[in-house]
Amino acid sequence: MEKVHITLVGGQPAPIYHGIVATHPDKVVFIYSEGSRSVLETLLSEIKVPVDEQAPLDPTDPAKILQRAKDLVERYANDDITLNISSGLKSWAYLFGIVFHELPNAAVVYMDQNNVLWNYRTMQSQSNFNFDMHVLFRLYGNAMEDNYKRFDEYTEKDSKMLARIEWMRSFNTNDFNKLSALLDNQRQNELRSRKTGEFVSGKSYIRWKKKEDNQLDEVVDIYLQKKNGTSKSERIASPHAISLVFNSGWFEYKVAKMLSTWDKAKEICMNCHFPFRANVDKNETDIIVNTGTKLLFVECKTQITHTTDIDKFRSVVKGYGGTGSKGLFVTLAKMSDIARKKCEENNILSFSMEDAARWHIAPEKALSMLLDNELFNINTK
Repeated sequence: MEKVHITLVGGQPAPIYHGIVATHPDKVVFIYSEGSRSVLETLLSEIKVPVDEQAPLDPTDPAKILQRAKDLVERYANDDITLNISSGLKSWAYLFGIVFHELPNAAVVYMDQNNVLWNYRTMQSQSNFNFDMHVLFRLYGNAMEDNYKRFDEYTEKDSKMLARIEWMRSFNTNDFNKLSALLDNQRQNELRSRKTGEFVSGKSYIRWKKKEDNQLDEVVDIYLQKKNGTSKSERIASPHAISLVFNSGWFEYKVAKMLSTWDKAKEICMNCHFPFRANVDKNETDIIVNTGTKLLFVECKTQITHTTDIDKFRSVVKGYGGTGSKGLFVTLAKMSDIARKKCEENNILSFSMEDAARWHIAPEKALSMLLDNELFNINTK
């Protein structure tokens, strides 16, 4: 007797793949249509289980759908069958479900958004299987290899520099932002292409020097002067000094450090870049956390200036992580009521550092409490 896994193929490949991983079958049968053939081809590149080849199935004709189900019942009458209805068309799920549910050698299963596999024969669940974040990205056509930084690449020296950067920013926020965060295309190009350089605003400046082959640290010298003539200077020297100082990288790192204290954070990726996809407004996200069961996408901004940023972020979460992934928007300043409401409408969690300070709760603890409360809630859209 073989373990045969029959799985319906629709637009969401993740529950199909995880259903196969969870059930450990000897053979897989994919039920797909012409419209889902591309998803099938992606799945075939990831699984290492023998496949019983099938022709595409009509998406709507009930007679043809029932006949395929009955043919498979007869073909695998002496085998142990699981039928995964997590993906695929509702017409297939209903008709296949009523056929296989009555069989003594079959069980209908469903993989929910928390990657819990439910057996509708025993009414029991299973969740003790491996969740591979990088396989998930490949399933959605978004291979991220070599296009991100691991959080554990940052050193203790980087961590010590964070407080110095924040101290300089608080001294003269306006000049600091002009010189490091609000860079036009010309300055961005200079920062990318030049080993050394300087940006000036009034009497304030920031100079950078990228590390040579025999050096461990990048160096950024910050000099800020207020209108009343008082000034402060600081040298930021660490392996990631440039990415920390410029483009608000210090804030992304600060959030990542907070997330690293959360007990469900198994892996943290930063500065994640994806290939372009149709109907997705941008191809990057600040932080992605592997929680062991699903992905948490995190967008970090000191403040939300345009609420359209929330819409764009939601398109990234859905387009690159699938329907089961969660999104979190973190701001340094208090989030406006409009922005917070916009997050709610888009199923995006929101967290403000300023709010956490007002609650007199350590921000790491406040963030962990929010995530523990919301992580396993099912997305409705």
